[in-house]
Amino acid sequence: MTGWTLYKLEWDLMQHLSYSPNMAPSVFFLFSHLQLHLDGAIFNSNEEVINEVHLFLDSRTPQFFAEEIEKLPKRWQTIVDLNEDYYPH
Repeated sequence: MTGWTLYKLEWDLMQHLSYSPNMAPSVFFLFSHLQLHLDGAIFNSNEEVINEVHLFLDSRTPQFFAEEIEKLPKRWQTIVDLNEDYYPH
């Protein structure tokens, strides 16, 4: 269904190479923000980690996600220009 919908919308797909995490949108902003949020934290169980991640995600505004997603085309173009070499942040 997803493929058919994308076809109907006439969207181009950008291939994500499995060995290139640089193309994953979450790597660009979400995980780095989460890492800063969790920095120095000590957890006693998986449940504590899961709860803290949920708190982090719930604290982000829609604007946070929108602003970061809007930056992706430029970042992707940089990767293409670098021939998919590692993109330093």
